This record gives sequence, structure tokens and C-alpha cells, in this order.
Amino acid sequence: MKMKLQPARPTVLLCLALALATGCKSTPAPPKPATTSAPQPGPVMDATGRANAAQLAASHPPFKLFLQKIDMPTILVVPETTTDDQLKSLLWHLRTMARSGKFRDLGLQPTASLFDRPGYSSGVFNIYRGPRCAREMYIPSGPDPCGSSIHRSASYHWGEGGNRNADGADTVTQSGATVLVFDSTDGWQTEDEAASDPDGSKARQSAARIRYSLTETAKQVKQRADIRFSVDEPTDQLDAISYQFATDQGQKTFLNELLTLNRDQLCTLGFTTVRLGVRGSPGKPYPIDCPTSK
Repeated sequence: MKMKLQPARPTVLLCLALALATGCKSTPAPPKPATTSAPQPGPVMDATGRANAAQLAASHPPFKLFLQKIDMPTILVVPETTTDDQLKSLLWHLRTMARSGKFRDLGLQPTASLFDRPGYSSGVFNIYRGPRCAREMYIPSGPDPCGSSIHRSASYHWGEGGNRNADGADTVTQSGATVLVFDSTDGWQTEDEAASDPDGSKARQSAARIRYSLTETAKQVKQRADIRFSVDEPTDQLDAISYQFATDQGQKTFLNELLTLNRDQLCTLGFTTVRLGVRGSPGKPYPIDCPTSK
């Protein structure tokens, strides 16, 4: 899709350059809007697998919400005697809560800013045995309490590649090696997801829409334009932000060009609306008006 777009402002390009240059920490901040796709979901997990996962999640150890700040990993603390198997149970509990959207039940404030809009589109839980090293990622300067490396015992993340359901978890051995517990290719679903999407086709369609948003964003970055696309909630809505959307005329011009060039593709992917806004403001949704099948 080739569009007549305004050049990006210098601050936008600087932020993009900084984002591409970061990532050297052992434990990343919550995933940011990306231009590469997350791992794609595999075949759905069967009822027996879901039941086993639910049993694991229900037997999780006690934990405490220790530290939290938007766009930073959320820190949880468990008793020092917590075993690796208990950590795995807690990771499954966190996965269940995150996929069910029960972030506030965990005591969480928004975990990430998606184009300056706070929400729960992505995030990271780092789990520590005991509080001694748990502040290490929040210390702005001076010596770390436990040395220079990261001393977490386990981690869970979601929102990889712009997809809330693209998640993963691992534990960390005493030698520092990570051991994968699960990732988004295992086909796990919550019970509500399994009831509404038994074959996983809706999840695959949603992933395809997210891939489209990432592809179009990459094109804008290459053209040094400031338009950024994303898909969050609802998943059949394409979100776009740009300084040019601050005026009704700017929105109208872009929308006419987008729908003239790409309406068929948007409809095939299952989009029903396009929301146009500026950073910090969600903007206004517009119907795509896909033709109804006869």
C-alpha cells in the first residue's frame, strides 16, 4: 500500500532509533509495538491438557506483588523455599489470569503504554525467591544488592509481537540457565476461549490481522512516515495513529486512500473498523463497510 504520507517528526525517529538500539538487559521491559511477528499458534491443546494445566495453576504457591511500574517488569516475591515445580504452578496461574484479562485481580496497574495509551497489551512478571535481590531492576544507580547479573528465579511475559496471546515462561537454574516451561505454540486456551473458539481459527485470524498491522507499520518506518498500526481490543479493529489524524480532514484523506487501496484485503482479514487517533488519544473508529456475502 503506497500512500502520500507526512514525514515523521524528529522525535518520533529518535524514539524509534532508541527502541531498536535497546535490548541489552538480561530481562527485557514489557514488549513494545513491534515490526516482527510473534510465534504463530499451533494446534489447540485438548481438554486433558487444559485440565492438567488448570490443576497446576490451582496449586500455585503464595506470592506477593513487590514492585510495579508501567513499561517495567512487574516484580513478584515468593518464599525462599519455593521449589521449581511450585514456580511452574505459579507461571501457569499467571498465564491463566493474564489470558482471562484479570489483571486487576492480581493488583496490577497498567503494565505497558501502547503508543502512549496505558493498558495491559504486554507485560513481564519476574519472580524472585525472597526480597533480597528483588529490587535490582528498579535501582537507578549505585551497586546492585546481589551483584551485576539478574537473579530472578522465573519469568512470564505476554504481548510478544503485538499479540496479547503470544506469551511464554521459564524458570532459571542456579547456574543461570533458563528452562522453558511453555510458550504460545502449545495451543493452550482458557476454558472460555475453548468454548468460543474450539478449533483455534479465531485466534489464527486475529494473529493474521496483527501480522498485517506489523507489516504496514514496517512499511511506514521504511518510508520515514509517522503512521503506526496496531491491533489490540477489539481484534477486528485496525488502530492507526499519526500526527496527521489530529484534524478531521487529515483523517478523511487517509481513510479514503486506505479504503480505496486496501478495503478488499482488510475485509478478507476480518477487519470491520479502522480507528484513527494521535499519540495519547484513542481516536475515532470508522466502519470499513465490507460487502456482505450472499
